[in-house]
Amino acid sequence: MPVYSYEAVDSSGKKIKETISSADEDTLKSTLRGMGLVPLSIRVSEARELSLFQRISNEDILIFTQELGNLLESGLPIDRALYVLSEHSEKKALRAIIKEVYIDIQRGNTLSNAMAKHKVFPRLYINMIKAGESGGILEVVIKRLVGFLETSINFKKEIVSALIYPILLTVVGGLAVAVLMLYVIPNFAQIFSDMGQTLPLPTLILMKVSSLFASYWWVFLGGFVAVIFLIRGYARTAEGKSYFDNLKLKVPVLKKLSMKFIIARFSRTFGTLLQSGVPILEAIRVSRDVIDNDVIAERLVVLEEGVSKGKGISVPLRESGVFPAIFNQMVAVGEEAGRLEETFLLIADRFEADTKNLIKRFVSLFEPVLILLMGIVVGLIVISMLMGIFSINEMPL
Repeated sequence: MPVYSYEAVDSSGKKIKETISSADEDTLKSTLRGMGLVPLSIRVSEARELSLFQRISNEDILIFTQELGNLLESGLPIDRALYVLSEHSEKKALRAIIKEVYIDIQRGNTLSNAMAKHKVFPRLYINMIKAGESGGILEVVIKRLVGFLETSINFKKEIVSALIYPILLTVVGGLAVAVLMLYVIPNFAQIFSDMGQTLPLPTLILMKVSSLFASYWWVFLGGFVAVIFLIRGYARTAEGKSYFDNLKLKVPVLKKLSMKFIIARFSRTFGTLLQSGVPILEAIRVSRDVIDNDVIAERLVVLEEGVSKGKGISVPLRESGVFPAIFNQMVAVGEEAGRLEETFLLIADRFEADTKNLIKRFVSLFEPVLILLMGIVVGLIVISMLMGIFSINEMPL
């Protein structure tokens, strides 16, 4: 649908400027009048409205969900709550989407169907809203959604924060070496050249490498960027994604980390969906989608088939051979006790904690190794330069 920018006046005389998509200008005028607004001007807007800073993040969806839950809890009907959020949400792009959802509801559509038209709301989100509508517990489901989103976002933030220091250390160390190779060593090379002194082999090698790097740094940088783009492009293809998904499950340390993360994500999603009243087969399909590993997702087809045949969930999980024995045992106990939802959420808590601890241990080992490697590289550069300086002064080493 085309996107329009409009100016309108509400019942209090306040002027409103917004952007919204609509089938045509006449439809938009009718929609605005239905919202109690008097349109002043309407024009087709540029599609470039959604800049990098206007992209809708998971945090934006969380804030929207929290505010929607608070408004519903205060007694506002869903359409009025959406209208309020469409006026006051921080991001313009999100306001436009909320307004479209509001318009769809005004036309008699359900909240889940209206949200399903927008990619910013994930499939899990839509299914939970749909279950809440069917069971008449929308407010309860929205609270569970808030809890799920908060837990997921905090989990990702903790992982990212654990990786920031080694990444920063690598970047700073790389820049330090680049400065030495591009600026410091060439100046010393000029001094050595003017002296006409025979230099030690390590110093000569260092000067050659520095000269090559200084002359063709743009080739190395361009090659590095090209390799990154090629790998990313290949990873987006079906073949490439399958290859990297397999690789994650074969590299020893990466396999352990990937499986813990997959189990945590699958369990959190599945438990939350079941708790919200989503049918078990649909919950399995959605949980398979969020795993983001095609190899594991394909092997979990056995789970869906087993549940559809009435085998329960613990037996098909064990037959799939995807998850470790401890996971299967915990699911079997939870199923036998009739507490499947709580069991999966407890499993998620456990494996999320395991994932964070494993990353912290890996980082604690990686940091000193990285510092040592950087020290060796810089030390070799410094020693090679000192050998050249000592040779000029005819000082014995």
